[in-house]
Amino acid sequence: MKRISAVVFALAVVGAMLSCAQSHYVRPDEVTEWDASYTDTDLRMLAEEMVQSLSGASVPAGEGERPVLAFLRIGNRTSQHIDTEGIADKIMVALVRIGRFDVVDRKVLEQQARELALVDLQRIDVEGAVRLGGVIGADHFLVGDLYSIEKAKASRELKYYNLTMRLVDVKTSRIIWAEEKEIKKSGTRSWFD
Repeated sequence: MKRISAVVFALAVVGAMLSCAQSHYVRPDEVTEWDASYTDTDLRMLAEEMVQSLSGASVPAGEGERPVLAFLRIGNRTSQHIDTEGIADKIMVALVRIGRFDVVDRKVLEQQARELALVDLQRIDVEGAVRLGGVIGADHFLVGDLYSIEKAKASRELKYYNLTMRLVDVKTSRIIWAEEKEIKKSGTRSWFD
């Protein structure tokens, strides 16, 4: 009986050791397809589309050589917790690398907005935008929203994401560039999800 218990214990230990989690690095540009939810691949696709479109747009410069952009927030209008700051950062880094625009640091922008008592950067009024743009030296504000529609039936799910962005002239509030990128994904869910 002791021998059987020892064998069972040994098998349990070996089984536990074999089932330990393992990890490995993957290339950041590999496509992530776990399920239909938002992934790093979606973030990359959304940001790349916006940067490509904006870099090809005719954007007038103010008083400097290059247009000065101030990046307001990307609103998350989805039912998921999606870090839209990650999308904004990816776009900002790419725009700076291109060298066609001067980009105001978003932390400086938020600080100036607080000082001007314009706390909610997403819902800033025209007068507040002109004041804020003048203080930080921006010619244009870059704003956007991420939306989603989700459907599920039995073990199937469908998710649609739409990122819309626009570049707004600080002085006139005129939209001088707008773009949208859509992603639609389908997947299956296990009965235990």
